[in-house]
Amino acid sequence: MSITVNYPHLPLSGAPRPLPAETLWGVAAQVRRQVMADQKGFALPISALVAASRRVTANGRAVAVAWELGQPVHDAQGRAVLGVCETDPELPGAALVSINGVVVAGRDDLAISTAAHELGHVIFDVPAALGTPVRRYRSVTTDPDALLDKRAAASERRANEFMGALLAPPVALHLRLLLHAHAERLRTVNAPHRGRPGSRVLASDNPTESVEGVMAALAIDFGVSERFVAVRLDRYGLVQGGVG
Repeated sequence: MSITVNYPHLPLSGAPRPLPAETLWGVAAQVRRQVMADQKGFALPISALVAASRRVTANGRAVAVAWELGQPVHDAQGRAVLGVCETDPELPGAALVSINGVVVAGRDDLAISTAAHELGHVIFDVPAALGTPVRRYRSVTTDPDALLDKRAAASERRANEFMGALLAPPVALHLRLLLHAHAERLRTVNAPHRGRPGSRVLASDNPTESVEGVMAALAIDFGVSERFVAVRLDRYGLVQGGVG
């Protein structure tokens, strides 16, 4: 199977132009439509992501992607990491993606977020690296919060934002939030947001335990952690004043 995406880029190098969050969400939506075509529900299974992305074409540049999910993974210094994305001049047109099966064992949420992050590198960083004489190596530390680190380098932030919108898109997350909020009789208000146009957001004065229950339900819906959900709700402005 394969994934095809397009985004603003430099024609000669293939490197992405500076991409605002909304553009990254749009690329994530392109990928999600292709990966989830035969899936039910809202959670994106890692098996479906891997199967669909063995070949990625970004702005007309094709990349063959070899996935390895079961082995320990280390960075160039020998330290254990969640995952890596590599290119090698001896393997032109290819990207090698490895997810640390030991570290993510029993953590489906961490496995899919790591895989989605590394796919972001394949989509945005690998096309410009194809055909270069330099081996490229990108890794993610074993700390799960590294996937959410706003202080990371630009390419890491880009992969993180893509990953977040791929696994929990703004409109789908907003709709599920409102469904759970209605079931819990939580208060909603009109406020600016980046979710479903015309819909309300969760008010800031709802009981903490009820909001936490809704976040737990959303985490189950999308197959991610509650911390992941909190970050996406904040990014999309779906809770008045932020989750906190």
